[in-house]
Amino acid sequence: MKCFNCSAETSNQRYEITICPACEQDLRLFTDETIARQKAEYKPSEKYATYNDEIADRLVFLEKDYLKKKIKLLHVLERLEWLKY
Repeated sequence: MKCFNCSAETSNQRYEITICPACEQDLRLFTDETIARQKAEYKPSEKYATYNDEIADRLVFLEKDYLKKKIKLLHVLERLEWLKY
């Protein structure tokens, strides 16, 4: 399999996404200590009761935003093909 980011051959996967160790390291993922500290320091708001709720909602937002942008770009490609530019 190829890394989604750099296309290097790898068998490494994280959350069903193929990513090579170098690209995974470049992500600078949070340590467990950092995550625990952020959760402990989290102050609930009107919208989110917990840190987990906010993180889950951010993921939903990212997925929706990605799909909107993908649809727009696919539409442009489709129209360009139709218009023959």
